Amino acid sequence: MRTLLILVLILSVINLQAQKGKRNSVSLYVLDKNWKGCRPEDAKYLTCMQKLSDTAYERSFYHYEGPLMTIETYKDKDATIPHGEFIYYGSDGKINSLGNAYNGKKEGWWYFYTDSFTLWKKEKYEMGKLVTIMDLAAIKAKNEQDKKNMKPEQKEGEDEATFRGGDDDWIKYIQKNINYPDRARKLDKEGSMLLQFVVNTDGTTGDIRILRSIEYSLDEEAIRLISESPKWRPAHQDGKLVKAYRKQPLNFQLPR
Repeated sequence: MRTLLILVLILSVINLQAQKGKRNSVSLYVLDKNWKGCRPEDAKYLTCMQKLSDTAYERSFYHYEGPLMTIETYKDKDATIPHGEFIYYGSDGKINSLGNAYNGKKEGWWYFYTDSFTLWKKEKYEMGKLVTIMDLAAIKAKNEQDKKNMKPEQKEGEDEATFRGGDDDWIKYIQKNINYPDRARKLDKEGSMLLQFVVNTDGTTGDIRILRSIEYSLDEEAIRLISESPKWRPAHQDGKLVKAYRKQPLNFQLPR
């Protein structure tokens, strides 16, 4: 079965003023400037650890009062064998690269992004060995060739995924259900973030990825909102249900 692709759509920015709420259950550790355990008042970094499965342990590293630095996946609890997705962020919290590792070595395509979240380079690895590099020109040429090779009936975006009730009801859902975390309140943190997620063929949301981070508790609250979303109307293409990627900006504002 051929792979079907739906274009990413960006929804309108939602300004949020919300109440207190819960955070997801993860193990949190505070570290000093030397990456050693310390008291919260001496902390420079925050580490979030979560077991995804018996062979997948995720570690997220944050600036203590700021955005994401990395999300790393390991095969073992002690984080000695990279195995799974790795995502890297700039000092401004924007994603700048991502890829996968397999048994300690880079594997498959790794992607590199500009400050505007557009792809500018791809690298392909086979068991840690770099085998292909595609710069921006090569990526554009490949995309153009793919369009030329596409059959007339293979039109992208025939029927995009939509929230039941439309964009207005989507905004109402977020504004009604948003919780402002205690941690963000105490740190006086607010700002603009960006998430990408998938609307699955059954209308559920998943594969949530942070593209622009603010701070741990705000990021977690945004992920919770998307993951607990009511079902969407899934996308259709060529008469079939397909997954659809969406992007959602969120502006968090402290209640005044």
